[in-house]
Amino acid sequence: MDLPTIKQSLADAGCGQKLSTEILRMYESGQYDDALRKMKLARCQAMCELHECSRKVDLLDFFNQKSGKREN
Repeated sequence: MDLPTIKQSLADAGCGQKLSTEILRMYESGQYDDALRKMKLARCQAMCELHECSRKVDLLDFFNQKSGKREN
């Protein structure tokens, strides 16, 4: 994969400039395992954020459901 594609993919995935630059430097210098490790860590962070947002939506759904029952 070429560097511009990697850079765009990291940006699309929500990686910040600092992290993207770090990963690209590792990739350019042949530290593929380290770059992959960084990307996996970024993925774990994104998954934690996803789960937290999902939990908030579930709580709001629960609250809305309970509130709707009171109106009837």
